[in-house]
Amino acid sequence: MSTLITIDLDALAANFRYCREHVAPADCAAVVKADGYGLGIRHVARALRHAGCRQFFTATHREAIGLRSLLPDAVIYVLEGVQKRSVQALRDHDLVPVLISAPQAGIWADRARREGRRLPAVVDIDTGMTRLGFSGRELREFAEEDDAGQFDLQYVMTHFASAEEPGAALAREQLKRFDSLRRLLPDTPTCIGNSAGSLLGPEFAGDLARVGIALFGGNPYPEDHEMPLRPVLRVQSRILQLRDIDEETTVGYGATYSAKPGTRIATVGIGYADGYPWSLGNRGVAAVNGHRVPVIGRVSMDLITPDVTGVPDELIQPGSLVDLIGPDITLEEVAERAGTI
Repeated sequence: MSTLITIDLDALAANFRYCREHVAPADCAAVVKADGYGLGIRHVARALRHAGCRQFFTATHREAIGLRSLLPDAVIYVLEGVQKRSVQALRDHDLVPVLISAPQAGIWADRARREGRRLPAVVDIDTGMTRLGFSGRELREFAEEDDAGQFDLQYVMTHFASAEEPGAALAREQLKRFDSLRRLLPDTPTCIGNSAGSLLGPEFAGDLARVGIALFGGNPYPEDHEMPLRPVLRVQSRILQLRDIDEETTVGYGATYSAKPGTRIATVGIGYADGYPWSLGNRGVAAVNGHRVPVIGRVSMDLITPDVTGVPDELIQPGSLVDLIGPDITLEEVAERAGTI
């Protein structure tokens, strides 16, 4: 196997504790959708539980069912809400839907009437993300209808669109809208901040913060704030071949890079099939024993070609590990170079 991924669960736990302390007196929930941000929900969930996390958010009810098997006592919220096909599963596994629309509220209210009890729910208000949640008009109508009385409302929530932007102007405007609309559901606790919003200050967190990327070491404000978040992910791959260039030649598909004589190129066993972004061709950076080196040529399906000319001979050979994300290359830098998050 050429590629190694190392997950530092102690760092994950430390990041959760930092976020929890930072948002206090608010509580702190972990967002663990997409298999724990791709790092493996089984180990991620248990590490967070051991660190003191008791509330979790998933994207779908199927994710939540899997999480319930790992955390029988946790409170688990489902961000997609409820559909007719998922009602029974939510009840069977004691899951809490985040209601995003009047039709969803109707589905959950019908089930509450059938059971003769108020069912737990969270209400999501759209304040500027324009993605999921009740509009202001829909929320006013909902608050006046009988359906609202069928729920044991755990939280009323919203989601910031750009809390990481300098000055957080839109987040502040969203917070004003939210403060106005949430009064339609009086005495309901608030769940407001994502990673970026929560770390702006307590008023942006609400009573419960929802932290995702920060748990995994991603700084939501890499340019403006130094934060004591520890890297959780390290990605390494092995050098398969070293090639010393004797005469000018092109490198990789499309011949997008010309290597000069005297260049040394390492062929490394990772590519876009392994999740290394194709967009990092001629833009990426790797590191060999602490020496940063550029990725030249296009990213292939399972290979990349860093220019390792400046790495001393005694520090490099076929089989040497190359860092793609690690101590010398942050997650934020890789994302920025790839044009993603």
